[in-house]
Amino acid sequence: MKNFFKILTAQLLTIIIVLVLIEMVGQIYARFHPGYETLSAIPDSMIGWRLAPNLKYTYTGGHWYAHEFSAKIKNNALGFRDFNRKRVKPPNTKRIALLGDSLVQAEQVAFQNTPGQVLEQLLNNISLNRQSQNFEVLNFGIGGIGIGQSLLVYRQYARVFNPDFVFLFIFIDDIYRTIAPFSSITNTIKKEQQLAIRPVFNIGPKGMQNDFKSLLKILNFADFHQFLTELKAQKIKLGKYSPLKKDEYIKLEKTLIERITNEKIAQISEKLYKSDLLLILPPQKNYEEFGRLQGEVIAREFGEDRTKIRERKIFLLDIWRKFKFGLNKLNGMFKTDFDTEEEFNKLIKNYAPRIQNDIFSGSQDYPNFERVVFINLKILETMNRDITKEGKKFIIVDASSHLANHGNLPAKLFSTILSKYCEVNKIGYIPLHQPLDESVRNGNKTTWKTDSHFNENGYRIFGEAMFKWITDGKNNLNIYN
Repeated sequence: MKNFFKILTAQLLTIIIVLVLIEMVGQIYARFHPGYETLSAIPDSMIGWRLAPNLKYTYTGGHWYAHEFSAKIKNNALGFRDFNRKRVKPPNTKRIALLGDSLVQAEQVAFQNTPGQVLEQLLNNISLNRQSQNFEVLNFGIGGIGIGQSLLVYRQYARVFNPDFVFLFIFIDDIYRTIAPFSSITNTIKKEQQLAIRPVFNIGPKGMQNDFKSLLKILNFADFHQFLTELKAQKIKLGKYSPLKKDEYIKLEKTLIERITNEKIAQISEKLYKSDLLLILPPQKNYEEFGRLQGEVIAREFGEDRTKIRERKIFLLDIWRKFKFGLNKLNGMFKTDFDTEEEFNKLIKNYAPRIQNDIFSGSQDYPNFERVVFINLKILETMNRDITKEGKKFIIVDASSHLANHGNLPAKLFSTILSKYCEVNKIGYIPLHQPLDESVRNGNKTTWKTDSHFNENGYRIFGEAMFKWITDGKNNLNIYN
């Protein structure tokens, strides 16, 4: 018995020593690979917010040490992650403006690996071989913005640089940001309450309500919303869903997608053309409050700077979280069929109608899907008109189906609507989700393990997709003249 306790004591002591050594090594690693917190955004009453001009910092994501990446960031004098470009375009130069959210800003990778720089390098390499002109790709990406704000960024900042091509990156979350006045960008300075600093959009005039009803009938997605209503009722009453196999769900998906035709999109485009795009700006006092509170936080916590090293934590707890995360992913690898329950949970959480007798009411954070799509299509129409009347070309880069974080079906519906809208209205369209999906099927990840943004591979695919579109002879672009 004594020997048993001696062995047990020795084993426990060995485990403790090993754990202490792991913690020590981990803390040493964390010391030389710290995580950083940065207040990189400033209020901008024209577009909501933008990046702090001339700010230099290291971006490591939300982890307390540099977990997956550590990228050196330098903003230009306007507050974008790009070189300082001259407003007057240099001779023999063509310019491309790249608009969008954090997936355009691309803080997770070195500057040369951002999608805009990938495109610029590819174009200039070919141009050099042909002894032709120079290309500049200007990055106007801002984290957290929606499609409506991208329109404002173009009008306020990008347009003055006289771009020949304007690329707009979109995924489905961007359409809901267009109508959401509150943003998590203010969370760091006002944790108890977000500030409404985002300009939002709607369609007017008031008589447009009747037009909305007729627009809803064109797409005829009533059975989709009825399906969500039934799912929600099943979850509340039974705590589970009625069995629905993968092929049945795919059939529903196919039925809805087949309803989206060029003829229907043409009808929608015609109705939207007759409507007005309404811009609702937040009160000026909200921007003043944002600036005041941010200044207080900087003075109190950041030592008069905008960046600081994150507080150290227990490394062993971090390993335990990674272990559980790995187990969850491993369990997912052994699933032999489409996980309908996971998909349904996402759908009812985000899209299920909040009003019992109104299947088109949508949820609190995700209002009716079609209404939101219509507002964003009106914005795209407006942006296209702004760009083309100046003799420029507008191209949409769509990753919605690949970044379907809140349900596959709405993302696929939106991608289908977007592709046909571009076809009907002669807007350039890049289905970025296709090469991204292909990369994943071939075993090459496009996003980080614990961060939903693209990794180097994803951003490379993004840049190459734009390059292929702009150099494709089918698009009849004479880019070297």
